[in-house]
Amino acid sequence: MSKSQTLTLSHITYSYPDSPTAALNDVSATFCSGWTGIVGDNGCGKSTLARIACGLIAPDAGIVTPRLTFAFCAQDAGLEPDMLYDFACDYSPDAARLRRMLNIDDDMPWRFAELSGGEQKKIQVAVALWSKPELLVIDEPTNHVDAACREQIRIALASYKGIGLLVSHDRTLLDVLVARCLCFEAGRAVMRPGTYSQAHAQAELERESTAHARAVAKSEEKRLRAEYVKRAEEASRAAAKRSARHLDPKDHDGKGRIQLAIFTGKDGVAGKLATRMEARVSRAQAATSSLHVEKRYEGDLWLESVPSPRKTLLHLEPGEIPCGPNRTLKLPDLFLGSIDHLGIRGPNGAGKSTLLRHVMALLSRREAAGVGTRTLFMPQEIDETEARAILADVQSMPQAERGKLLSIVAQLDSSPDRILAGDVVSSGELRKLMLARGILTSPELIVMDEPTNHLDIHSVEALERALAAFPGALVLVSHDDAFLTACCTRILELVPGPSRTECRLL
Repeated sequence: MSKSQTLTLSHITYSYPDSPTAALNDVSATFCSGWTGIVGDNGCGKSTLARIACGLIAPDAGIVTPRLTFAFCAQDAGLEPDMLYDFACDYSPDAARLRRMLNIDDDMPWRFAELSGGEQKKIQVAVALWSKPELLVIDEPTNHVDAACREQIRIALASYKGIGLLVSHDRTLLDVLVARCLCFEAGRAVMRPGTYSQAHAQAELERESTAHARAVAKSEEKRLRAEYVKRAEEASRAAAKRSARHLDPKDHDGKGRIQLAIFTGKDGVAGKLATRMEARVSRAQAATSSLHVEKRYEGDLWLESVPSPRKTLLHLEPGEIPCGPNRTLKLPDLFLGSIDHLGIRGPNGAGKSTLLRHVMALLSRREAAGVGTRTLFMPQEIDETEARAILADVQSMPQAERGKLLSIVAQLDSSPDRILAGDVVSSGELRKLMLARGILTSPELIVMDEPTNHLDIHSVEALERALAAFPGALVLVSHDDAFLTACCTRILELVPGPSRTECRLL
């Protein structure tokens, strides 16, 4: 593998079948050895570009050169790698090193379907690195994984020396791994040097500079327009003065002055000045239009939401419940108030999803007893059938209700036009649609399992602001400690032991 090798994508355009808009439009980029982050809003074409780079899909227009050997790790952790069993049978030093680095036991590849999402993702990464491709594409590798697993994946990916493309919303991973970022923004792709934080800071400086330049251009356009109106009025008055119709037929001196003005050209000065000014106004308008500043939506999503009138929505009684084979989850004595924001964290396999299922069962029993709470539940994953049903429901909504929903989606940092453009949306956009649809019901309680999975960085920040401001109760499972801290007032930590997981309220 040559360290100097590069991969070039030239003028790539691609549209999905039945979609009226292009997923990618005239995108060009050159990738060299080392890791490049591919960042941007959900649905902007990051994963599509990554698949085109590998040759998994062919662009409608454009060229990819040269064709390289590749490994592609998709977002779905449950997809079994093509060379899984070849890796499982290999006990060479390279395979052993990868197993140690990623803490993979020898039997784990053989029971891939039984593993947790984090363990499956580690094996996907191990098999990809073991195949030693010239091009390695990793799509959202830290979805579903805990902090320890995230660090193992980071160390393993850092050992790769070929051309690496990392599609990720994980700010920490991007900052420690990538040397440059391909940033999708405002319908274009811009390559910026540095980590994500450095590229983001540069993009913000450019945005502020453009916003300032646009403000100056609009001010100049306004000034020129006022001057044009003034000169046009002067030209109009001059035209009226050179008309002899208002003069007495015997006023030969007045007629002479008008004829002299026409002969010397003085009467047309105001008109010429007005015409020149009109051209300057047109140039100023063009200058203003050329300075595009991305919209940012900041508003109150919860105008119609209020906390439940009941002070306590849920009482989690102390006890133990089954949590996998030969393991139990010890429940704490916990009351969830009407405005409590409770975060739940812990390593993969500790029992977080088991605890959420228990919480939802308790809420269902309360609803059956006539003391229910308006609850919005968002699971960790949504299957394709449900995804299509959600999109069809949105598209069939009455216009006024759909307008409200899409306004919420815009505040969560997605383009409503793009969502309505076809019958397929990205996983991140689907989550925003579910949340927006739930917000319209004015929930009193929101329960979410790993809500930042599949979301782009800006969307995570927008969701963080939205959930922190939610006036009702919130139960949130996440591996993202910064996200939990920003959204929640209390943290319940799950600590696994040899046969039992303890719950500690922090």
